[in-house]
Amino acid sequence: MSPASVDGRIFCREALASIRAKTLILTGTKDLLNPEFEPTAAAKSIHDAKLMTISPGTVTGHASAGGFFPADVEFLNREVGAFLDGVTENGKKLD
Repeated sequence: MSPASVDGRIFCREALASIRAKTLILTGTKDLLNPEFEPTAAAKSIHDAKLMTISPGTVTGHASAGGFFPADVEFLNREVGAFLDGVTENGKKLD
């Protein structure tokens, strides 16, 4: 595997491409620690990954997942719940 450099950070596209599990990537906007291009690149490399932006149009960054904004918490609960329901057929695959 040959690592690819993205903005000085090393990640391996081949490793991401080897992921076969259903994958949900949630990203905040204007996040200085995890810039938007990183989860976007990861989602492009992971087969059938679903990429969703938390609170598009706001500048919440990491705080979008921190519970500070009720709308963000509702969004996360709704989308993660729907994703888990989908991959488990509403819990049937957990039995």
